[in-house]
Amino acid sequence: MGGRLMKKSTPVEKSTLDDAKLDSKVLETIGRALKAHYDDLVHAPLPEKLLDLLARLEKEEQQEKLENVEKKPEENPDASG
Repeated sequence: MGGRLMKKSTPVEKSTLDDAKLDSKVLETIGRALKAHYDDLVHAPLPEKLLDLLARLEKEEQQEKLENVEKKPEENPDASG
């Protein structure tokens, strides 16, 4: 009833897929592009918001360590007593 007929696609033969290989120049180009992209990401500065969060977490960790040392100095091998 007035519906569209969909053309059935033919499957690609398995041997064609097995034989498909990328040219070494194509692989080198892709590799260089990926390396350049990831190098940029690695060297990109961290957002200020993330730096602030990291600083807060480090401060909290230091306070926790200090509190643990003050509560149990006899269990701390670094504490002289």
